[in-house]
Amino acid sequence: MRTRCCSNHVSLTMGPSRRRGTPVFEKGAGMRSDAQQNRLRLVRATRDLVGWADSPDVTVRDIAKTAGVSLATLYRHFDGRQALIDEVSILRWNRMAELSGQRRPDEEPVDHVLRILETYTRMTTRDHRFIRGAGIEVGTTPVEHIRAAFEPRFATSWVAAQSAGQIRRTADPRDAIDMAGMIRDSQRRVPMLAMLAGGICTDKVDVGAFAARAVSRHWK
Repeated sequence: MRTRCCSNHVSLTMGPSRRRGTPVFEKGAGMRSDAQQNRLRLVRATRDLVGWADSPDVTVRDIAKTAGVSLATLYRHFDGRQALIDEVSILRWNRMAELSGQRRPDEEPVDHVLRILETYTRMTTRDHRFIRGAGIEVGTTPVEHIRAAFEPRFATSWVAAQSAGQIRRTADPRDAIDMAGMIRDSQRRVPMLAMLAGGICTDKVDVGAFAARAVSRHWK
């Protein structure tokens, strides 16, 4: 069984959004803190149960029980199981969209691009069981086109890095994201990420230094 979601998974640290497809960082301020926590617990329970079962065929009753809330509370936030599975990907792309709009004042465009790719690979390797269990495929259309909020922001830094001669003119940002999303093995994450960076970056970029930062997670 294949879901309608796009590839992989998000770090579940963002606040909630009642309207599906709306970036979390643009909504959610009016929701009570207990409602926010219930919503987040439900999404986390979905992620964990789908990963443990290695299948999307978990019941809403099991999700509610694992989250420690009633079925009525679950349906107050979500239409059902598929909406919960969708929300995992929605939250991931909300986080990616937020990150792609946060280039630091002293940060080189290529460093911002590589930081986004590195963050994405941490998401996908950490939650590879959910990705496999939900049947999510790299490169498929995201729910409510949520990836559309991310892509133009990512492209801004990508084009700036190309203009600075840091990323190859023939490299495509969508291909880079999709290839990063295929990295699922935590033991091989950094060398595979370095290989990806070496393929998109010009000789102006020290890919070895980038790999060292990816290991230490130390970013300027």
